[in-house]
Amino acid sequence: MKGGWLGILLAALFGAPLMGVAAQSHYVVGVESIDYRPFQSGHRGVFEGFGRDLLDAFAAAEGLELHYLPLPPPRLLVSLLRGRVDFKYPDDPSWQPQSRQGKAIHYSRPIVGYLDGTLVLPAHLGRPVTRIRTLGTVVGFTPLAWLDRLGNGQVMLKENADFAALFRQVLDRRLDAAYANVLVARDQSWRLLKRSNVLVFDPALPHARGDYRLSSLRHPGVLARFDRWLLDHPGQLRALEERYGLVWDPAE
Repeated sequence: MKGGWLGILLAALFGAPLMGVAAQSHYVVGVESIDYRPFQSGHRGVFEGFGRDLLDAFAAAEGLELHYLPLPPPRLLVSLLRGRVDFKYPDDPSWQPQSRQGKAIHYSRPIVGYLDGTLVLPAHLGRPVTRIRTLGTVVGFTPLAWLDRLGNGQVMLKENADFAALFRQVLDRRLDAAYANVLVARDQSWRLLKRSNVLVFDPALPHARGDYRLSSLRHPGVLARFDRWLLDHPGQLRALEERYGLVWDPAE
């Protein structure tokens, strides 16, 4: 028994797995319970779209089981920090920076780029930023590029329940502009109004670029495996981007 106790002691000290104890393979991924196509969608309680296909492909290759838990966007980071979910997707270190201070959150390498921008009526394209006095977003979406003007009172923000309400506010001229992910707004415009250019992105107005990542508080090792998988399968990632129309860049 002396050798057995020594093995247990060494395992406890150095983190080696004990004989007969399987490594964790089941994880909960917190995702957004909103319609955010073409990137992803969870508004019907089922996670689907580009993000789902990507993470499923990784899990299948690595022998992992991922359970997706759709949550309202404002609750996602809190759920990660309180250990209610193992991973958060999508994530970006620039979101809610105050809530992240002092937290050892780990992030994957960039997965897919995003462009959040100011959308206006086609007839208003090219207007100076000073003409924007009222700005709309969808609930849970923070207009990072406008924070300075919002903070000093130059612009008033109005949140809308969904894209249908947001588009209607701008079309009825009750808002000067909308702020949203440009690809998502284009997709929603087509689904709701059968036109992809009801509102247009103005690159001269405040906008922000970033990258969606997978994050975790407790599983940096899984994120490292995810990073390696991304690097080893660039063709698979590109094919998914093309399938979901994520290669189109309206700023080019």
